[in-house]
Amino acid sequence: MKKKKPGELLPASNVLQSVLGNGKSALSDQFLRWKIWRMWSQIVGPTLGKFCEPVGYERGRLIIWVKSSARMQEIRFFEATLKDKVNQHVGRDWVTHIRFTLDRRGVPQPGSVSENFNRFLDET
Repeated sequence: MKKKKPGELLPASNVLQSVLGNGKSALSDQFLRWKIWRMWSQIVGPTLGKFCEPVGYERGRLIIWVKSSARMQEIRFFEATLKDKVNQHVGRDWVTHIRFTLDRRGVPQPGSVSENFNRFLDET
């Protein structure tokens, strides 16, 4: 986002990006989780990204869906690494705990949002 010159009005999208990207509300947490989901394989690597996805976030706890119970057992060894990678991507200690689940209902679907919203997410 470019810096505002004195007297210059900012587009509403820039203001919204700032509020959602830097806020500490439940809405900004879910916005951040959505962005993490979109970049998940880049954040955790393609191997882990194939069999797990973030499905929720609640008061410092990132909820990650895992493809199978066998994979869930395996991924527990990477819990600290996952937490560190997400926090590094976010730029702060956003995740304090990770909970794994086999329930996939919370995983966003790629075609579930408009292209305009996807561009908005890419800009923040």
